[in-house]
Order: sequence, then C-alpha cells, then structure tokens
Amino acid sequence: MKQMLVGKVKAIGEHAISKKDPIIILFGEQATEDLRSVSIIQSFKEDQSRVELKPGYSVFFDDQEYTILEVGSLANENLNTIGHVTLDFSEVPSEDRLASGVYLKPFKLPKIEIGTIIHYAK
Repeated sequence: MKQMLVGKVKAIGEHAISKKDPIIILFGEQATEDLRSVSIIQSFKEDQSRVELKPGYSVFFDDQEYTILEVGSLANENLNTIGHVTLDFSEVPSEDRLASGVYLKPFKLPKIEIGTIIHYAK
C-alpha cells in the first residue's frame, strides 16, 4: 500500500511567497492570523493516516514533482499534528538546518494557487 498524505491549498498569505527566498511555510487550517500572512494554508481529509517523509520520497504540487533531500527532526511530527512544514527549495545546509524543514529539489518554487493539491508520497 502506497503511503500518502494529500493536502489542498485553502489560502495563500500575502507574504507567503517570495521570489528571493526559496521557501514555503505550510500550516493547517488552525493557524493564527499572524501565521496566515506568511504561510500557505492546507487542509487534509479527516480520515487520512499519518505520513513519514524521508529522503528520496516525493512531494507533488498538482503535477510538479519534487524529490526530498533531507527531513528536519520535527518535520514529520509537525506535519502530522498541525499541518506545518517548511519547504526549502535550496541546497541542504551543512549546519543550521530547519527542524521543521523539508529540503526539496529541483531548486525552484512550484506554481501554487488556491486549490493546488499537495501529495506527500512514498
């Protein structure tokens, strides 16, 4: 059985996407107003199982595929509990990695809009 978590983009904060910073902060629908301005809000179906992201797995934004290079120590727990993860589309740093970070390639931001489906897949 293929392990997968599927999120749907519900809102995009006015400061959520920056051309100069190749990161996207995702939160579930319970995010505070302050977090919403800098985040992309995703929702999940109630009956979905937990997912454990690992290097080599994929994240899809509709049909745009990204490969996971590294997963921060808190990323899986945060994604499964509050829908939060920070997606970083740059080289994995040798130090100061984000605990809630998932580092992805290719190193470019995906096209994301309201309704985009995000698949976290094995």
